[in-house]
Amino acid sequence: MRPERGVTFAIPLFNKAPWVRDTLDSIAAQRGDFAREIVVVDDGSTDGGAELVADWSRMRNDVVLIRQDNAGSAAASNACLAAARMPFVKFVDADDLLHPEATALLLEALEREPRAVLAYADRATFPDGTVPAMPPSPCVTPRRLDDALVRTMRNSLFNPTQILVRTEAARAVGGCDERVRHSQEYGLALRLAAAGPFVHVPAPLAFQRIGIAGNLSADQGRQLARITLALGHFLADRPDLPVALKRLAARRAAGRAWLWRRRHLDESLLSSWSLRRLAAWLPPRDAAAFVLDCARAFEPPR
Repeated sequence: MRPERGVTFAIPLFNKAPWVRDTLDSIAAQRGDFAREIVVVDDGSTDGGAELVADWSRMRNDVVLIRQDNAGSAAASNACLAAARMPFVKFVDADDLLHPEATALLLEALEREPRAVLAYADRATFPDGTVPAMPPSPCVTPRRLDDALVRTMRNSLFNPTQILVRTEAARAVGGCDERVRHSQEYGLALRLAAAGPFVHVPAPLAFQRIGIAGNLSADQGRQLARITLALGHFLADRPDLPVALKRLAARRAAGRAWLWRRRHLDESLLSSWSLRRLAAWLPPRDAAAFVLDCARAFEPPR
């Protein structure tokens, strides 16, 4: 195994006991010539997931299990990042699976593009209780994205299981934004996109389990609120951003807010949220405050 190509598999864990063994088996099945370790941060689980991890790793010497009080997935991801000893970090949600070639392909993509700070693959979903069909080893051509920040502001490009990051780059930008407890990948993506290019590997290498009761990502309104908050905090942290990017962020936030209100709460074209969408085409005096306020759109009616 080549330590200079070493990968830390980072798993934030909170109440995922029924699925974490499958996730760990998926990581253990990763192919490729690179050193590896697994860091699991148990974020105050109450379902025995940490004990399952400890049992799974009993005969291994490459697993680090850290326990902390519940602080949210962003804080747990940052704890994984702080503990990582390898030059690359592969985040994995504790109920997702990886294609056996996922890490090797993402690692090769980053090695081909030394300026890139993050590589991501495509995602497929599969219903809980089933086993996803994984294609043979994909033959793909990665593509460098020099406009990563614009793309990330427009849309959330990936979930954590889809990405591989350079450890030092992720640390240098401050890791995940802990002000948004449960949207760790979007805050990190914005910060990294401002630091360097991304690489896209156009193949489904991450497999997301769906149909899990209570899964946070299944609540679209809350997910959109978290993305909007992360974007607003990013703007507040980067007042030096060009006006064009601030305007883009304001338009995206106001547009998402208006579409949500129209589809789910039957807002009219004369509502305040519709007018806010129009106002976003002018650069708001305080783009960060404007975007942060857009998160109110996704709150349930009182």
